[in-house]
Amino acid sequence: MQVLYLIRHAETGFNRDGRVQGHTESTLSWLGMEQAKRIGKRLDYVDFVAAYASPSKRTMQTARLAFDGALEIEAREGLREIRLGKWEGEKATTLRRRYPREVKLWFHEPSAVRIPGAETVAQFRRRVVRAMNGIRAAHASGEIAIVTHGGVICAYLTAALGMKLDDLWSFKIRNGSVTRVMFPQGRARIDLLGDIHHLDGAFRESPKRPFRLFP
Repeated sequence: MQVLYLIRHAETGFNRDGRVQGHTESTLSWLGMEQAKRIGKRLDYVDFVAAYASPSKRTMQTARLAFDGALEIEAREGLREIRLGKWEGEKATTLRRRYPREVKLWFHEPSAVRIPGAETVAQFRRRVVRAMNGIRAAHASGEIAIVTHGGVICAYLTAALGMKLDDLWSFKIRNGSVTRVMFPQGRARIDLLGDIHHLDGAFRESPKRPFRLFP
């Protein structure tokens, strides 16, 4: 049976500071480096047939720390995070103040939001699905590691489950989390969603702001 392990990159400096990343490059924080190592320990029992990652610095850094040379990591452009154009690099609090209507719409009807220089949600999901289908087509069976981004995982899950574009933010995919998708009889079945129990004691969540604005 084919099994995908969808791993969100560990915490970055942008995540720590509440900044929007998208295609903007960022690197792991000290906590993120610890998270990446814990991902590796969590999955050291799995005999992966292949490993893929977004070419972004934060995902490649996560993959290399997690697998520590045990797996060859193949970068796939289609696994990059959604391009968010003008919003990238901005703090979420700033965006909420400057664009209150657009930010609210982004979480309820993201397909209707047009951000200057950004991909649409439809373009993003098509790209992600093409990349994931290409990976699946290359491996008839076995367990496959895919280190990518929160938005990518959400987009793929909505497509795999037949959900709408505007269901994009229906899942909470935290930094360093593991989501497992099985394909018995070729049909997607999620048996692990955004799991972070391996990060116990190595996860940052502000008591005053338990939920981040952006995944």
